[in-house]
Amino acid sequence: MGDSSPEADCWDQIRCAVFTKSDDEREDINEGETNGLDFMGDAYKGINNITKFTGWGKKDEPDVDIIEITEIPADFDMTQEAISEGECYRITLVIIKANDLAAMDSNGLSDPFVELVLHKDLVLKTKTINKTVNPVWNEKFTLYIDDRSALANIQVYDYDMFGANDRIGYIDLDLASTPPFHRYTTTLKLGSSVEGRDFVGTLTFSYLVEIVPTSLANEVKSIGTKGQERLLGKSSNSIRIIQITVIEGMDLPPMNSDGTCDPFIRLQLGDQQHETKVIPSTLNPKWRESFEFRYLNISGTTIQASLWDSEVGLSDNIIGDTEIDISQIAPNKPFKFIFGLEHSNTKINLLIKVLKFAELGAAELQLQKEINEAEVRILSDQYALSNTAKDIANVGYLIVKLIRATNLPSKKIGSMDPYVVMEVENCRSVSPVRENCLEPEWNLTYRFPINDYHSVLYLSLLDEEDLVNDDVLGRIAIPMFNCKGLKKYILKDAKLTGVGKGELIIETAFFYNPIRAAVRTFSPKEEIILKDPAKFDISLLQRDVKRITAQLEMIQDLGEGLDQIIRWRSKPLSLVSMIIFVLVTYYIELWMVPLALGLVLLYSHIAQRCGFKRRETWVKNNANKAYYELSRETEGESKSFGAKLDKMKAVFTTAEGIQKGLDFAASVGEKFGHIGQWKVRFVSTMCCFILLLAALLLYYVSLRYIIIVWGLNKFRKFYFRPNLVDNNELVDLLSRIPSFPEIEQYRQIRSRGTRRQREITDHSSVKTE
Repeated sequence: MGDSSPEADCWDQIRCAVFTKSDDEREDINEGETNGLDFMGDAYKGINNITKFTGWGKKDEPDVDIIEITEIPADFDMTQEAISEGECYRITLVIIKANDLAAMDSNGLSDPFVELVLHKDLVLKTKTINKTVNPVWNEKFTLYIDDRSALANIQVYDYDMFGANDRIGYIDLDLASTPPFHRYTTTLKLGSSVEGRDFVGTLTFSYLVEIVPTSLANEVKSIGTKGQERLLGKSSNSIRIIQITVIEGMDLPPMNSDGTCDPFIRLQLGDQQHETKVIPSTLNPKWRESFEFRYLNISGTTIQASLWDSEVGLSDNIIGDTEIDISQIAPNKPFKFIFGLEHSNTKINLLIKVLKFAELGAAELQLQKEINEAEVRILSDQYALSNTAKDIANVGYLIVKLIRATNLPSKKIGSMDPYVVMEVENCRSVSPVRENCLEPEWNLTYRFPINDYHSVLYLSLLDEEDLVNDDVLGRIAIPMFNCKGLKKYILKDAKLTGVGKGELIIETAFFYNPIRAAVRTFSPKEEIILKDPAKFDISLLQRDVKRITAQLEMIQDLGEGLDQIIRWRSKPLSLVSMIIFVLVTYYIELWMVPLALGLVLLYSHIAQRCGFKRRETWVKNNANKAYYELSRETEGESKSFGAKLDKMKAVFTTAEGIQKGLDFAASVGEKFGHIGQWKVRFVSTMCCFILLLAALLLYYVSLRYIIIVWGLNKFRKFYFRPNLVDNNELVDLLSRIPSFPEIEQYRQIRSRGTRRQREITDHSSVKTE
């Protein structure tokens, strides 16, 4: 089916002889002057009224390959490399039959069906023919695509009621090998997917490639690179990608005898259909699965969403369904959709994102070695500062080219079948699986709309497993501001703390508008629905406690430094500090505060650009040290009794520190509340007089003079009495107010006397004086 095939040679000679000649020359050809093309038989006669071509005109040609030339439009230009504006390819595929398929069941037969995968998406599936190795389908499918340069993969499976379906064989169909308006019918040997067998059967099918107006196509199944600049320059309403994440279900009705359900969700747009996995025996399933639909015209588009109960060996039962009007959803913004059942508390949570074609979002394209220059030019103009006001919500656009993975470990049992999952916010894309490969190469490009400059690109390399969960070989996290150019990344482990297995080579390009990004920074972050919920981990708890402790120690170190200045440990330094304090307090204005902070940030940036050595903080050097060391411990370490005892002590120490910190934070809040509630009347009365005096003082005296007097008093006290124990008046005041546990301790137990005596006891128990 390549360019050197007989039918391709045939077409080339037709094109040279007919479509490149003048009208007069074509008339001469139609009258019988075949110019050396007599071997083509009746297919060539009357080019304006083309008849079927049913053979090669040679007796020794195989009769399984048949070319049928359909009606060719009069204005069709065969020298054209790509389709024109407003056109697309229509592929008509007929799956006819299969012969001599490999027997996959114990009865010596199979239950075959056929799938067509195009650009990693399952685009069609035949019915299953039970108990046969010579099935006959005769099923016809039609799909519209924008580029036929990519391979379409035809796969033949054996249906299994229990477990995964077994792949029998496959055929890689090159849609570009057959010229337009040719129906190609053939019988081909299947590539074997059965271990130890070379021949697993043959498949007979036909397909026709036509060029038609896009107005005839309701939807575009896949988007390629030819005509890419044309498509990127089209209206943003022309092509959309709809991403739907099925999150969870709540309070589903019981459908099984044990009071449970085996639910799954089915989503359908036109003839595009996706299903979630079945969650057995539950009324509150959690799917967290993402699917994509591609549509040409978003106006009036509705997606059918239905809830089903799976039945093994029987027809599935529908529980409920709804329609989702996509045209009412704003593009590039997450939309939470909840549908329920009438007279029931059942709810299904979905997250929907409608992505413009110009911002593609998770659409796989097979580009050249370099990112397309035409696309770069269009995107650079779209996110230029001069176009900021055109679409203020459109922050940026990320292009990720997944090239290859290297240094993957070999497996003792089974083969390595790697694939990559890419995630940005709630957009997720999955690369094709490269079976039995330690150096997989993809060379595929993915695109994501970016709603926040501070988003992070997560790439996970996984190994596909049949019977267990896929093995995570490694992950990397790349912030948007680091998405620049071609780079090799060493993978980390699944928690992004240690070293993983292998390396990834990717190329990234991030286009954004800085003004739009700045505006978006001051709005709430998008909730990440696809993120796995955090689980309790004692090592993470220890790490966080150390982080808080390190920051508190930094504040303590700063306080000790100020204390050294105030206590005149170095008299020249204290004298200079006192003079600076007085001058700054006297002359400072409010507008100088943000200016000073800005100058500090600018100085830090200049120092880094000039290569000045930065002082590493104690937090960075020490706070995470224990955690990372603990996370890298091997499974065989720390199994002795002494090590376990030390670990238990560390747990209790951490818990004790957390308890003290929580008690302190709660007590401070409660004590301020108790002042307002007059739990201690003397303190509350005293605070009233202090606040009134402070108001009078601030009314007659400027705040800067009060601060100067307070500061000079501090310097004076410690100059004459260096060993004086300093105190904090506010802390001293709060220490006199009881917290809630202390008030409970002061409360007296009710006596068993008369009602009058109990009232007196209750009245006196609330007083703490």
